[in-house]
Amino acid sequence: MASNFAFLKSYHGMHKLHHLSHMAEKAYRNGQFATEALLISEISGRLIRKLVKQELPNLNHPFNSEDGLIMLQTTQLLNDELIMLLTQLRAAGRHPRRIDAAFAYQIMVKLHYLLIWYVNHYLDGHEEPGHFKLHRH
Repeated sequence: MASNFAFLKSYHGMHKLHHLSHMAEKAYRNGQFATEALLISEISGRLIRKLVKQELPNLNHPFNSEDGLIMLQTTQLLNDELIMLLTQLRAAGRHPRRIDAAFAYQIMVKLHYLLIWYVNHYLDGHEEPGHFKLHRH
């Protein structure tokens, strides 16, 4: 079955996010929801750092993804919906053993939406949201 995240291979600088997203998708299909949640949390952290570097290119001090999320929120560089999505995805890995199939699916769909938004907004992509298909084996 084709990956929902194959589109990321077409964009410069998205190789690692493609790899991690593919691994998260595979974990979901195998019913490894805790692993999927941890991977999605890692992906969202990396995406937050990419967003901060894009939006605040003159930032000269190191920051982690939690600091980055606060910076994006307080500077109002992203709308509330995007901040909420990033927060939810980042938090998914905090209690991965509590993840059930329905929640695992929801965070996968949200990740897909967010990555499409990112490539369309920052990498001149032309990806269509809503073409997400994921089935467990």
